Amino acid sequence: MKAISPKDLPLEEKTACSIGNFDGFHEGHIRVLKTLKNEATKRNLKTVVISFNPHPREVFTGEPLCRITNLETKKEFLKRLGIDYFLVIPFSKDFANKTPDEFIEFLKEDLNCKLVVVGEEWRFGKDKKGDINYLRQFIEVIPVKKVLLNSDKLGSSLLRKLLRGGRIDEVNKLINRTYCLKGKIIRGKGLGKKLGFPTINIDPVEKLCLKYGVYAGFIEINNKIFKSAINFGIRPTFEGKNLLIEVHIIENFKEEINQDFAKVYFIKYIREEKKFDSVEALKEQISKDIKTIEEILNEKEYKLNNFS
Repeated sequence: MKAISPKDLPLEEKTACSIGNFDGFHEGHIRVLKTLKNEATKRNLKTVVISFNPHPREVFTGEPLCRITNLETKKEFLKRLGIDYFLVIPFSKDFANKTPDEFIEFLKEDLNCKLVVVGEEWRFGKDKKGDINYLRQFIEVIPVKKVLLNSDKLGSSLLRKLLRGGRIDEVNKLINRTYCLKGKIIRGKGLGKKLGFPTINIDPVEKLCLKYGVYAGFIEINNKIFKSAINFGIRPTFEGKNLLIEVHIIENFKEEINQDFAKVYFIKYIREEKKFDSVEALKEQISKDIKTIEEILNEKEYKLNNFS
């Protein structure tokens, strides 16, 4: 899978396209992307997934919108699904003002798009005036039915609400896999090691919906999976300000880390992040957290990502 930007356009290869932010990679998203891949293969087309940054809602409302899935995780999932190109378009009011005809021209001329696969309610162009029926006059379109959950549409808004509430186990049931984040490993200040709980530190980059706090989970590193205590937050006891994913492997881990990125899986929310009165109080709480996390992770075998 190759990540591209508008400067890489136009594409010479004939393509099948899907447009959306795919934030969360829930079953509705997976259904669209698998259909895209299957139908493109039948027609000997390359696949292109088109997303926007910032999220269009942020541009229209002026309000920041947290992310369910960061960019690195999105790239990983698209690669696993066999997508050829991932195009991120800088979204602006100028782009939003493209008429339906201008957007169709963009698809045809810049992306050489011969097929569009989208959700059945997808609309496009200024004021969302374009729809699937209009697009069909110019490009072949395959609409994909939405996924229903208790008669309600499964969508990113529900997942954002659950993540903000720390209801990670409910999120995992809805997306039918284990919620995970991939990010770049960064060198920390060695605070965990000084406390007796060394951590692998990961930069999430984007503002995420995930609630600050301690989680039971796993880390995938050196092509292996390890049980872990995870802290997502800013480390208030040490007056931290930068958001960080800190992972303490609770198994015997003495390996050299030979990669730049790691993937973290979140199983259960344990407690809120808080500022402790002393380092000793923090150490005592971490020991309690690890005991709780070991009990949770030893209860059963956990199936991690299973959508591909």
